[in-house]
Amino acid sequence: MLTILDRYLLREVLPVLFVSALLYVAVFLFGFFYVGSQWLDGAPVLKVLTWLGYHVPGVLVQVLPMAVVSAVVIPFGRLATEGAVLATQAGGIPLTRLLRPVLLVGFLLAGFSLYLSEKVVPETNARVRGYWYDELTSRGHGLVRLRGKTVPLGNGLELYFSGYDWAHRAMTDVRLQLWKGRQATVIFADSGTYDGDTLRLRGYRLYTVDYSQIDALMSASPEALPEELRRVFKNVSIPNNPDATLTLKTGLTRDQALANFADPLAADTLSLSEAWRRYTDPDLSPKDRLEAGLAFHSKLALPLANVVLILIALPFAVNYGRSPGLSLGMSVLIAVAYYLVFLLARSMGGLGILPPTLAAWSANLIFAFVGWRLMRR
Repeated sequence: MLTILDRYLLREVLPVLFVSALLYVAVFLFGFFYVGSQWLDGAPVLKVLTWLGYHVPGVLVQVLPMAVVSAVVIPFGRLATEGAVLATQAGGIPLTRLLRPVLLVGFLLAGFSLYLSEKVVPETNARVRGYWYDELTSRGHGLVRLRGKTVPLGNGLELYFSGYDWAHRAMTDVRLQLWKGRQATVIFADSGTYDGDTLRLRGYRLYTVDYSQIDALMSASPEALPEELRRVFKNVSIPNNPDATLTLKTGLTRDQALANFADPLAADTLSLSEAWRRYTDPDLSPKDRLEAGLAFHSKLALPLANVVLILIALPFAVNYGRSPGLSLGMSVLIAVAYYLVFLLARSMGGLGILPPTLAAWSANLIFAFVGWRLMRR
């Protein structure tokens, strides 16, 4: 149950939180626009705004901890300057009691960030790349970015195409393959389209070859050779109609394929649950398990920074927030310091200097400890 004091503090904190979040999101979006502006000449304004909008969920997860720091340092710094904090302490209310409504906000924001990381950010991050190539720069020809690359599509499928038909927006000279042990199914097609998670191949030929049976051909008698060949070539499908179409479902959507493989700066399209499944995969190599552990724990640690940074922001605000300008500068410094420690620890984890769990949580542990010590002084 919220008391009068809690409601008063929330009235001070929430407007600053809202404005700070808008400000930080706007700064990040301007950065994306500035970097991409050289390729956006002639692009419709509405499409540019839509592309920027797809960035917002991912940016929110990154900037909410920064906004939380501002939402604590600025109003509490003003309250301390006006003597309100001293008055509450004189009335027997400890500084830690003032944390209660703000911590509630922090936990709510942490839950919101975890929800975004699980349900929203993977899809919108993929859409950012897909929209960039299909709607803004290549205008429907985003798949040309995958030409000449072997692209894993999930469900064991691998796609390769060596050409691109600009007139029909279609892949040409397509090869799709699926391996199960030593048995391979290979599909060749004259052309193909890829929309959503549906792959349509035109003019296809399908071959299933069991390589484990090839050795037996070497010692097969002439009479047994036809039967041995049938064991090698499990299935051969060549439609009579040269324009026959085969439709397949893929594990990755077109947007996800573009996001992961269109350029070196792959977008993070892993949800929290997918990161966990990858981290607990028993067949991962040590290097891949290290990277998966860093990814999973980082996706947990960053949202909880919305709570951790409150612990260090409040004592700094009370002791040093003498003016709005100083409070704003201090909030930026605290946020920047947190991200520097977070990224440095992650780098050490990637190099194997720290275990992935400790590397991802180091910043939270350090800032929580320092903040709590300052609160207890």
